[in-house]
Amino acid sequence: MEFLEALNDRILVLDGAMGTEIQSRGLTDADFGGAPYRMLSDLITFSRPEVLCDIHRGYYAAGAHAVETNTFGASPFRLGEYDFGGLDLSGFAPLPMDGDIRTLSCEDLAYHLNVRAAQLACEARSRYRTEPGYDGRPLFVAGSIGPSNRVVSSTEANLKRATFDEIAANFQVQVRGLIDGGADVVLFETQQDILETKAAVMGALRAMDERGTRLPIMCQVTVDAFSKMQIFNTDIHAALVTMAGVGIDTFGINCSIGPDLMGKTVEKLARYSPLPISVIPNAGLPVSENGRTVFKFPPEQMAQYLSRYVRELGVNIIGGCCGTTHEHTAAMAAAVAGLRPVPRGPERTVFVSGPQQAIALDSSSGLVMIGERLNVRGSKAVRDAVERGGPIDHHALDAVIREQTVELGVQIIDVCMDSNVVNTAEALKEVVHTHTTDFRGAMSLDSFAIDALLEAVKVYPGRPIINSISMEDAGDGRTKADVVLEATAAHHPVYIALATGPDGPGATAEQKVALAKRVVDCAARHGVTPDQLMIDMNVFPIGSESQEGMNFALESLNAIAGIKALDRRLLTTCGVGNLTNGLAAKPYMRKVLTSVWLDEARKRGLDAAIINPNHYVFVQDLEPEDYELGVRVVLHHDMDAFERLEDIADRKKGVEVSRRSSYEGLSPEDAICEKIKDGYKERAEGAVTAGGSEYAYQDRIVIQTAEVIQRRDPLEFINTFLMKAMNELGDGFARGAVSLPHLLKSADVMKQVMGFLEAYMKRSAGIDVHEQVAYKGTIVLGTVHQDVHSIGKDLAKTLFENYGYRVVDLGVMTPLQAYIDAAREHQAAAIGMSALLVQTSNHMITVSRMMAEQGLAGLPILLGGAPVNWRHAAYVAMAGQEDPAKIRPNVFYCPTAMDGVNVMNRWVGGQDRAPILEANRDKLLANLERAEKKRDEDARLMRELAPRVIRFDEHRVPDSPWFRCETLRYSLRQLAPYLDTKTLFGLNWKFGGTASREKRGETAEKLMALFEEWIDRADKGQWVQPQGVYGIYPCQSAGDEVLVYDPDDFGVVLCRFGFTRVLGAMRSDTVCAAQYFYPRESGRMDAIGVQLTTSGPQVEAQIARFRAEGNSEAVLYLQGLSDRVAEDMADRVHAVLRERAGAAAGQGIRWSPGYPAMAETRYNRVILDLLNATARVGVRITEAGEFAPTGSTAAVVCFHPDARYT
Repeated sequence: MEFLEALNDRILVLDGAMGTEIQSRGLTDADFGGAPYRMLSDLITFSRPEVLCDIHRGYYAAGAHAVETNTFGASPFRLGEYDFGGLDLSGFAPLPMDGDIRTLSCEDLAYHLNVRAAQLACEARSRYRTEPGYDGRPLFVAGSIGPSNRVVSSTEANLKRATFDEIAANFQVQVRGLIDGGADVVLFETQQDILETKAAVMGALRAMDERGTRLPIMCQVTVDAFSKMQIFNTDIHAALVTMAGVGIDTFGINCSIGPDLMGKTVEKLARYSPLPISVIPNAGLPVSENGRTVFKFPPEQMAQYLSRYVRELGVNIIGGCCGTTHEHTAAMAAAVAGLRPVPRGPERTVFVSGPQQAIALDSSSGLVMIGERLNVRGSKAVRDAVERGGPIDHHALDAVIREQTVELGVQIIDVCMDSNVVNTAEALKEVVHTHTTDFRGAMSLDSFAIDALLEAVKVYPGRPIINSISMEDAGDGRTKADVVLEATAAHHPVYIALATGPDGPGATAEQKVALAKRVVDCAARHGVTPDQLMIDMNVFPIGSESQEGMNFALESLNAIAGIKALDRRLLTTCGVGNLTNGLAAKPYMRKVLTSVWLDEARKRGLDAAIINPNHYVFVQDLEPEDYELGVRVVLHHDMDAFERLEDIADRKKGVEVSRRSSYEGLSPEDAICEKIKDGYKERAEGAVTAGGSEYAYQDRIVIQTAEVIQRRDPLEFINTFLMKAMNELGDGFARGAVSLPHLLKSADVMKQVMGFLEAYMKRSAGIDVHEQVAYKGTIVLGTVHQDVHSIGKDLAKTLFENYGYRVVDLGVMTPLQAYIDAAREHQAAAIGMSALLVQTSNHMITVSRMMAEQGLAGLPILLGGAPVNWRHAAYVAMAGQEDPAKIRPNVFYCPTAMDGVNVMNRWVGGQDRAPILEANRDKLLANLERAEKKRDEDARLMRELAPRVIRFDEHRVPDSPWFRCETLRYSLRQLAPYLDTKTLFGLNWKFGGTASREKRGETAEKLMALFEEWIDRADKGQWVQPQGVYGIYPCQSAGDEVLVYDPDDFGVVLCRFGFTRVLGAMRSDTVCAAQYFYPRESGRMDAIGVQLTTSGPQVEAQIARFRAEGNSEAVLYLQGLSDRVAEDMADRVHAVLRERAGAAAGQGIRWSPGYPAMAETRYNRVILDLLNATARVGVRITEAGEFAPTGSTAAVVCFHPDARYT
């Protein structure tokens, strides 16, 4: 009979204390190998195996169903606490394995101890079964595993520490030995750190996977009389919630106290545990007699307590721990003889847990609130604490946590460290680990980065919520749900599942329910049940609807019932803050709309919300009129009511409600400045007369400017009014109150004014305005030689000008000497260089060397662009020489244009430059040292590591799928629904993330209106023409190259693609993309896809026209749209290639030249020529290997199912 089968029809009795029995046998130091090893009773397994067999046989004879192996401390970590060099083996029995145990590794010693101990218990069982007293009951061997004497959970105590993975590996070794020795059950007992226990169980499961078996797992923790695991104050219910779903089969308590003090804990387990319960007490509390520790709880009394727990509370397994003997076991066995398990009805509420408490996800008495404020993107305090440039300020984060948990009573907090400043995975891991040291709630681990979620869950001592999974495409033919579930399902968390698919979030109730059904089905395939899912139906900002008659708020409400109908176990939630996106400056309005929507959602069955509790009150506490306005907005999309609520919110803030419809009433000077700050354009071509001369204009603001200079000196107007207006805009941008697109719009208006004033002053008085204006300094700025990308440089120029600097713009493809000549001519304060490609960024090093040779080493260099980082800046600062002592301290890496402004403000601000240079020099040197170490280490690994072994078992190539090339074209309007607007808005159009947009009041509705405007303009003007050319060719690999053959004649090689051998993602092998194609020697032909996509040949000319007009805003929008179209068109063409190659959805990786897999950009030309792309779609190529238009991208496609980007 199997162990779990036996549990169904009888009460099982475990044996008593092993240590107590060993101590009673009168063993000497020699039996342990010497006095230093006296505490390691596991060694008796080797020295006195007959003693162990006798102890086991005695417990079987006393009535035990299972005996525990003598392996409580036989894990590598525990054995590692001893130096076995002095072990005396003279008194040991013959060892069962070859070799000297004194020289074995801890891992090998642990393995052999566990194998032998399990074998001895099995031998004792076999011997007992032959005795006359054996009654035929099922007998088992339980492999005993104690703690590792290390902790994984966060603590300030002076304890040995280990990582989750180290603990799993430690116990994997031990369980491997127990399996090989014949154990029937694995028993983790006396556990004190619940995170260590979870890691231990996962190690056990890995060992079982290795051996191709599955043994039952018992788990027992140690608690005090108050049901707490003492070191970390973990309540028994929290421990149960953490462990119940991770692969254990029974859960219970052992050791520490006697049965008389276990009653409250057993009652709690009976109330909540879905698993069979084990109760294994000590023989009372220990007392000291004559220097010896003894336990005095009598066998009969102990049996009475345990039998009552069995009969009244449904306990399934009993036994004895410290101080118990064969007599205790006999009494227990007699007390429960003939008893069958008592059915229990544990509570079915879903719980999550933290390090101390279990938290119910029970909405029957109120909304489950998940605090949203511990979020880098959603809280300035958190952002400052995490992204400040040094160690994370955990005191500041603790204040945010306390505000939510202590002051506002939130029991679950959402923790999100997604950042482009710090390493997201490291930050989330550190914050979760640090702030669970003394934390009474539970956490929702929130990240877009899957590696961050995996790292965080391994330091979280509880059952977390993971936020989030969805049906979004994650590449390789898998969804985000697939990837996250594969990585984390073993931890048995609760998941927030977004109603989002490959085409984005569902907008209608029907779409949301359909996506919820898909994610539920996907979860089921990974063994995740509906009671582990909280479906987030997605809430969009009120008023962001682009379709007539749509009401996003109501659609989300209507989805709740449909989601609940999919499975009654599903919970529902939402990130309700998005509902009022853009209303950060109107907290009362946010509170009204949030409260009304949540009230309506609760009526429909909403269970939980990620929320700032300050934004939520019961609707009964709202003013009746405000409540009615909120209902009209939420349920009826009444935007008149929305405006009335805005006015009420403004009045409550003490703001005078006024809406400017004109600039009347302002002085002409102030009107011009306000129009500049508002980005107010009055585009019209004409001419104005001033000072007897005629000046052409493109904006009517020039007319007002001409009027102003009739009565005010132009230079005074510039310095007193215009420079002040631009400084205000710059400060607003730095605070996040002004977006970059708005800044560009304002800059365009300013250019119209300044262009007129420059021409007027030169013509009327021969004055160069730049020599008269009180600039902070002059910056020479340009994109480096061979690089045609200008958008980053243009943004930097705009920002510098807004902060009072004169910019000498050298444009793109700047000759290297031109930087130096311009700096001398204009007496520059600094040189700024931008690049987009790794190859072209190396020109920066040459310019730095040339500056040193020509006497300009004291002039600061500002560096920016996609391939630039601190490491590259360090090489630029070395200026081509090799002595770190001579590194230039005035080379500054500027990740953003604002960083460049901050550097220059400090440089020209009158403060001592020595500390600035010293700090920058230290950072450059540190990065140089790291870069050189990494370079050397990577070179060593590349020399020493073996290439990855690629299998072709699952790789199938259809018969003759090849074709030379075809062209795919869309109108921009046709492609628009498939464009990635999230990336377009945030990255291409520089609006940033949702949090920063919310702060500036840039709603989704405004952005979608802007999107529609530019789709319409670019489509009607034929500026953007989405198109792609592609083909599939026969190919084979030859070393690190792929040979591409003529589809009509395999003997003709059309071209070769060289791939770069790189370190594998785990740095355990090397890999080259060519390995994923059938090698030439295989005799088999593979298929390679080749594609090039572009936004069309017309876009460059229009961008040039906008630039000539000084319309930076339009340049940004059209260039950004062009780049987005090229990338998203690449996805469309890639999908066509998959279909033509017979590859599954998501199968087939594309690699582009200039990226790690194919580092050399020269293959852009190979692709261009192979596909005849210049003739077909009008794409050209520059000498640096870049495409023109820049909104173009090329790639080769591999269809091998295991191919990866790294």
